Amino acid sequence: MLKKAKLVVLDEPTAALGVAQTEQVLNLVRRLADQGVAVIIISHNLQDVFKVADYINVLYLGTMVASIPTSETTSDDVVGYITGSKTYDGVNA
Repeated sequence: MLKKAKLVVLDEPTAALGVAQTEQVLNLVRRLADQGVAVIIISHNLQDVFKVADYINVLYLGTMVASIPTSETTSDDVVGYITGSKTYDGVNA
């Protein structure tokens, strides 16, 4: 199924996994992306997100408040967007 997929959506894929299993999932995500598959990860684990995401989109109270390349932000910034204590002026939503 994954070989023909154009889009894969993962909701908290590493939430109940150990370290080794988490790395396997993140490696799979990177391999899929490298093959041109669009991967959407919904996660509260920012460490995992920063390891594999090209872009981070943040929702606050159901509204997208930031859409930013991962390389242009930090975990602290993202937490600020999530909690509403920080705003991002470059929303591309």
